[in-house]
Amino acid sequence: MERKTTETNDILLSVCLVTYNHEFFIEKVIDNVINQVTSFTFELVIGEDCSTDKTREICERYQEKHPDIIRLLPSEKNLGLKENFLRTFGECKGKYIAYLEGDDYWLSTDKLQKQVDILEADASVSMVHTNCKVWDVLNNKIWDRWTPTEGVCIREENSGITSIIAEFEGNFRQIKTSSCCYRSSLLKEILNEDEFAFKNLEFPTQDFQLFLEMSMKGKFAFIPEEMTMIALHNSLSAAIDEQKQIDYRLGFYKIGIYYIQKYNLPQNAIQIWIRKQLNFLLNKAFKNRDKTLVRIVKENADLVGYKMPITQNLLIKGTNSILLRMFIYPFWLLLNKKRKSI
Repeated sequence: MERKTTETNDILLSVCLVTYNHEFFIEKVIDNVINQVTSFTFELVIGEDCSTDKTREICERYQEKHPDIIRLLPSEKNLGLKENFLRTFGECKGKYIAYLEGDDYWLSTDKLQKQVDILEADASVSMVHTNCKVWDVLNNKIWDRWTPTEGVCIREENSGITSIIAEFEGNFRQIKTSSCCYRSSLLKEILNEDEFAFKNLEFPTQDFQLFLEMSMKGKFAFIPEEMTMIALHNSLSAAIDEQKQIDYRLGFYKIGIYYIQKYNLPQNAIQIWIRKQLNFLLNKAFKNRDKTLVRIVKENADLVGYKMPITQNLLIKGTNSILLRMFIYPFWLLLNKKRKSI
């Protein structure tokens, strides 16, 4: 199959690529989009977010070389991932959207074709994702088959509140955003219905919200082939700096609390998810004696009626009390030493 070149209103799919300071990755990313082999017309819309390296220069060079495919949206100031994604998506013309971040790339030249074939054949499918490889950039290691392929996920059988509950219970197939292709019309509906979920500055991600809302609109489909490479490095969700890790996880926790309230999820569905988030946050709070973090975490847990186990209550009390901390600290050190050795 050869790529068709037609008028803009004939574009079936838009690749929504957001990038900032991705000089090391961006050529490979764009090349792997350009090399997609499809029976339909697609465009590549690049939201370049005022990079301080050569990312924009590289994008401009590719746009000049492929003006029939690439539309570059430069920014004169750094907008941040949220706003950059929203403005880039707003310029996409396609019926379908394939999302891509500037440090991830596709491994297969037929990824878009296979995803669109599924979406065209089954109107009940809202989103298609693929399996991935993960590239640990700092250690130069690649992990194969990121997503387990056994069985059928609840979100691949039906949509609605059961799919939301599955996410919080952990009964779901993991998704990497850059592997996704979804219906543009559904994302527009989602944004119109709940703009706050995607624009709130306290929420560090958009993919968690996207997957939850998309699962309310239709079934997911999964292609078990490793079609996407995810670069893992010092980024927002994989930061090296401890405070950035804490800020990210706290924001992620707040998103979960928001959706627990929004869909009034049952207690049995949320306990495991909240406990996992609090194990991380309260351990960090105890280590750093961060009373503010403890207060925020507890206030949000109380909002949804979470029942805190004794171990987490001890971490809270130990953070707030110097005397109790002296008693708890040796046991906390021993427990964390055992965790690291596992």
